[in-house]
Amino acid sequence: MFSSSRRHRHSPLDIWPGFVDALATLLMVIIFVLMTFVVAQLYLTDALSNKDEALSNLSKKLDILTLALGEEKKQNQEQKEKNFNLNNLLEALKQQLAALQNDLDLSQTEKDKALEKNQSLLSQIAELTVQLKKLNDSLATSEDLHKEKDTNLKSLKEKLNATLAEKIEELKKLNEELQALKAANADLLTEQDKNKQFTRLGQFRSEFFLKLKQAIGNRSDMRIVGDRFVFQSEVLFEKASAELGEEGKKKLDQLAGALKEISNKIPTDLSWVLRVDGHTDRLPIHNQQFPSNWELSSARAISVVKYLIEKGIDSKHLVAAGFGEYQPLAAGELEQDLAKNRRIEFKLDQR
Repeated sequence: MFSSSRRHRHSPLDIWPGFVDALATLLMVIIFVLMTFVVAQLYLTDALSNKDEALSNLSKKLDILTLALGEEKKQNQEQKEKNFNLNNLLEALKQQLAALQNDLDLSQTEKDKALEKNQSLLSQIAELTVQLKKLNDSLATSEDLHKEKDTNLKSLKEKLNATLAEKIEELKKLNEELQALKAANADLLTEQDKNKQFTRLGQFRSEFFLKLKQAIGNRSDMRIVGDRFVFQSEVLFEKASAELGEEGKKKLDQLAGALKEISNKIPTDLSWVLRVDGHTDRLPIHNQQFPSNWELSSARAISVVKYLIEKGIDSKHLVAAGFGEYQPLAAGELEQDLAKNRRIEFKLDQR
């Protein structure tokens, strides 16, 4: 009785160790299952990755095979076209061969006829050869008689020709020397005449500049530069214009008067001209009337020449030229330098 009562009192305490062991075992089983699942998942992932890579490689190989197949089809098509063209060419050659065979059959008859004619011609040639031999034999005798005479005559001709050739060569050399002396003498006379005319013209040029300087007076915009008399463009023309102003015409009247006075003194055998040169500055001009400085400088020089002709200067003694901006007197960029380059130059020169 006492023993049974004691067993009932300790029974709840004896269950917990077994329960804990069961829970631990269950936890271990769960952990094992989880680990197995994770390992299996990793294995499956790796397997799928390898399959994807293999599938990608297979796709690339399939693309390469597709391209190769397309190229092969293209080559087969080209080969078929070549075969077709070759067959056509072969047919054409067969037709040409048949035509040639027909022509050959026709020409055989003509060939036989030609052989007969050739044989007849050969017979005629043989007969003519015999006749020619007879003629040669008869001529041989006469040739022997004339041979000695021909030899003597040929020797005399050779000597005469050699002597004549020597005399002609000597005459040719003498003629060349004479022509060279004439040319040198003509050049010397021409150069001397030019120098004399230039010296004589220089005297009248100095007198012309002196009279022009006296008529115009001391002005900074009209001056002598070397052998030229220079007018600044502003004296004669407005800006970007080739029409003479009233003040410019007055200055040109003074120049025309001085030129008339000097031209009356210049001898008639002295060829001279008054050259009128137009110059501009380097600033470009673009308008409807003057597309560039070439046109402006030329138009200004021509305007001056026309005015001088109106004032009685003979046109054969006048020359107009335009230089644009390509003959500057000053290389600077200041306004005073540009103004110095805008000018009309007068030069009394030989024609």
